[in-house]
Amino acid sequence: MSEPDPNASDSELRARLGSLRSALRQAEANEKPGAGPVGEDKALAGAMSSGFRAATDLAGGVIAGALIGYFGDRWLGTSPFLLIAFLVIGTIAGFRSVYRLGSRPTSGSDKVPKDH
Repeated sequence: MSEPDPNASDSELRARLGSLRSALRQAEANEKPGAGPVGEDKALAGAMSSGFRAATDLAGGVIAGALIGYFGDRWLGTSPFLLIAFLVIGTIAGFRSVYRLGSRPTSGSDKVPKDH
């Protein structure tokens, strides 16, 4: 960058300062979150987020049920019964969570189904 002219008049410096301020405001406005165009990247990110949530809900239900059943069997000495029962309950809970996640209306749908 070049050094400012020390002999420049006050009005020239004020004009330069004003142009720098307007350039700075424009640059700040362009960097605000959400200022960019909404495109396929945001839709893909939303779909991936829903997919990962569905996978973790299902896996979490199965794992939680298996752990509860395993430790319940060890505590009560009823070896595979509680494990099987809670594994089934955890699997059902995981599938129910995935179903509820999948049955929600998406943000892009115009018509919301009505329950009768």
